[in-house]
Amino acid sequence: MSDDLALRMAGRQRQLRVTAVGGLHADTAHRLPKVVLGLLRQYAPTAVLLDLGAVTRIDAVGIAALMLCQKAAERHGCAFRLDACSPAVRSALRNHHARHLVPEPPRHHAMPLRRLRTGTVCPGRARPPRFTGHDLGGRR
Repeated sequence: MSDDLALRMAGRQRQLRVTAVGGLHADTAHRLPKVVLGLLRQYAPTAVLLDLGAVTRIDAVGIAALMLCQKAAERHGCAFRLDACSPAVRSALRNHHARHLVPEPPRHHAMPLRRLRTGTVCPGRARPPRFTGHDLGGRR
């Protein structure tokens, strides 16, 4: 295959980030679980973030490698999350029924919780005057 897989590791404060560049297919997919398992054993992180934004193509073996990484992280008590996905990865995960791995965009509430305060203050009374009936000459 012409496209190779390059893995870059970075980390800070018990959170490791692995960035994959290239193709994650049958010829190269065996590298990913080895790297993730090695990081889990050596550093014992609390979270592993996998960035697949630069992956050009992925097949069923690559998706199986992602699931192996997820299972290994669960066994070590570590959170495993896909941080970014390319369109090819997103559609392949959807087609292979692995949608639970796809990062979800943040959800917005259907209704705003509170009106934004503009900082303007209206002069005068805070409430309109109550109608008591005395204004029309009636009895109470």
